[in-house]
Amino acid sequence: MRRRGDLAKVSSRAPGGKYRRYVFFVVASLALFMWSVDSTIVATALATIQRDMKANLSWTGWVITAYQLTAMTIMPLVGRISDEWGRKRVFMGCVTIFTAGSLFCALASNIYCLIAARFLQALGGGGFMPSAVGIVGDHFAKERARVVGLFTSIFPLGGLIGPALGGWILDLAGWRAIFLVNLPIGLLVLVLSYLLLEPDPKMQRTRLDLAGAGLFALTVLSVMYFMTRLGEDPAAGFSLGTWLVLAAAFFFLAAFVRRETRTSTPLLEVALLKNRAFAIVNVLNLLYGACVFGLLAFIPYYAQVAYGLSNLASGSLLTARAIGMMGMATVISMFLKRTGYRLPMVAGFLVLAVSILGLSSFWHFQGVFWGRISDPWWLFVLVAASGVGVGLASPSLNNAAIELMPDKIAAITGLRGMFRQTGGVIGTSAVALVLSRFPNKVAGFHTVFLGMATVLALATPLIRGVPDGRHTATTVAGK
Repeated sequence: MRRRGDLAKVSSRAPGGKYRRYVFFVVASLALFMWSVDSTIVATALATIQRDMKANLSWTGWVITAYQLTAMTIMPLVGRISDEWGRKRVFMGCVTIFTAGSLFCALASNIYCLIAARFLQALGGGGFMPSAVGIVGDHFAKERARVVGLFTSIFPLGGLIGPALGGWILDLAGWRAIFLVNLPIGLLVLVLSYLLLEPDPKMQRTRLDLAGAGLFALTVLSVMYFMTRLGEDPAAGFSLGTWLVLAAAFFFLAAFVRRETRTSTPLLEVALLKNRAFAIVNVLNLLYGACVFGLLAFIPYYAQVAYGLSNLASGSLLTARAIGMMGMATVISMFLKRTGYRLPMVAGFLVLAVSILGLSSFWHFQGVFWGRISDPWWLFVLVAASGVGVGLASPSLNNAAIELMPDKIAAITGLRGMFRQTGGVIGTSAVALVLSRFPNKVAGFHTVFLGMATVLALATPLIRGVPDGRHTATTVAGK
């Protein structure tokens, strides 16, 4: 049986193989682009979905967290099975499930059906990153540093187009249409994958830690439900049932750790966390996810309730973030061998902390030299600055764990995604919980901004424990 690396060598020697690998890159990029557009469009539509379905904010937040929860669970599994079952099989399966889930989202009759459809959608979407990175990594082994590094700019590109597209679609056709956008893109990616990707070698039999994935998902789900109960009813904090939900989360977590230390094919190799550098990298990934996938996903909602901006205008704020992220990430990716990982990461975390602090009422000024900047433009500048911070930190943070085990690129990418999505789930639930306790949502947002800025600043010294990678940096990007 040919190994994955052997297959890459054969494909590059086959007729057209020299150019076919660039087609692989385009197909994988289209999938990432679809995932990116979906994420930013849904964030733009959050307030509209809440009003249309007459749901409270705690349950509406599940439209985002349901996707994040499922994605974080599926990512490490896909990273493992794509190494053994075949990139094409796994990639096409993910595209099919994601596209079908998008259709069901558009047809949802209530908030609970929409949440369930988002779970299904994420079963496919969560596999895009590990399988796509695996496809490109296989066929650009010698140029992986430069070519795979360009993936950093793919996700922001979707973020650049998605918010404006989402605001326009919301004003023109309603929120259901935002999920229908995925259908033509998904079908195109599916057809191109079938026609252009080389057949996989014979599928290898592999054991998956489905029990571990289930226990981990139940742990996070219990924490989410605990926060939702508190947000739904302030009196729930005095209910025994509410605290039993939290107790269940600790039970599932203990069962998960026990399972991972005893199975031969663990979802998360607990021994890896004993590696100080690996543990630090993933703590930072957790915080990164809480900020980027949690807090910043609420920016359009904040713009609408605090400044009265329209769907299109509030969505454009995410475009500003994407511009800053895409430009900075592309530049930093080219210089990682010189800068190493730590310096851009420290700069990124600090810029992100300062920009988020600026969103609160505790630091706000309108005078700029000789002129006066309006509130919407001030918001635009700060959100763009947050994108610069993300762009500074993302390429280094993406590569730091891979630096420790470069031979397991797909699996490590899956684990990285799991920690980030876990942070996103917890961050989103925490933001929704805090906001539910404030009748004045603007005051609630200011408290959240101050808290997140403080956490990011306090976490910055941890970066000293991250591998520097100055001489061996292999730029692998992703969300």
